[in-house]
Amino acid sequence: MRRQSTIVVVDDHPLFRAGVIQTLELDKDLKVVGEGSSCQEACELASRLKPDIMLLDVNMPGGGIEAARTILELKNAPKVMMLTVSEKDEHVMGALGAGAIGYVLKGVKAAELIGAVKGALEGDAFVSPNLTRRLIANSLEKPAPSLLSALTDREERTLRLLASGLSNAEIGRRLGITERTVKAHVTNVLAKLKVRNRVEATLVAEREWRKSHDRNKTSN
Repeated sequence: MRRQSTIVVVDDHPLFRAGVIQTLELDKDLKVVGEGSSCQEACELASRLKPDIMLLDVNMPGGGIEAARTILELKNAPKVMMLTVSEKDEHVMGALGAGAIGYVLKGVKAAELIGAVKGALEGDAFVSPNLTRRLIANSLEKPAPSLLSALTDREERTLRLLASGLSNAEIGRRLGITERTVKAHVTNVLAKLKVRNRVEATLVAEREWRKSHDRNKTSN
């Protein structure tokens, strides 16, 4: 006999939760083994029942995203999918950033919910289509953050002097810091830019500075 995939549903609205459970169990391959109404209950159920997947509401007491983050840190963690009314970008991105494999809006048709859950169990990410379209549109409207935005002010000053061809000792004299401190800044710069050496760092920096200059010209 084929093993059923086990599910826990956590939502603080009992009637909605009951409807979701009834919908999921229309499919003979799915079995709901637990239900709850809060972040605390979600974490306890995940640890005790070890389901294959959990459906969490974003806005439940304690927070669904916080629950997802905690659950996904468990050993042999279940997959997590959000099932919610919230269409806020920060909730969608927060859930996906926490490791959720899906984000489904309440009101979805039964067949679509079952399909999304079964796809997630196979490792396929799912975000409700209208949310996907909006996230893509928003990402196209906003310029990608510069790689240099991760640098501290002192690290960027170090990078500018490095790119001009100065040695660590010369950079140290310009900035009034020790050569050892310069080496630490350079190490951080290489790590943050994901490059292997000073030459690659200079090439990345010049590209980013050029892009920033071009954006400023366009905006003016």
